[in-house]
Amino acid sequence: PNLRFRKGYIEFLGEAGVEKESMDLVISNCVINLSPNKELVLSGVYDALREGGELFFSDVYCDRRLPQHVREHDVMLGECLGGALYIEDFKRICQKVGFTDPR
Repeated sequence: PNLRFRKGYIEFLGEAGVEKESMDLVISNCVINLSPNKELVLSGVYDALREGGELFFSDVYCDRRLPQHVREHDVMLGECLGGALYIEDFKRICQKVGFTDPR
């Protein structure tokens, strides 16, 4: 099959049955923004990708860090806005876990 769905927590891809170096493409459509631990998510995605694999990230970015009251607001979190990463933090996390050219 070319497509598989897994049930689990995005922070723990291995526990959901996603094997290391088993994915060619991972897509996030406002899912990573819902996670409180984005570094753990991105690290797991990096480990799951085969060499040459790609992450398509269509979550919301920010041009500055969000204030704490926005990051803790239930509605803003549910709308993927409260969990939005500052673009430069996103790039730094990506590089830290192994992605070489986040853009």
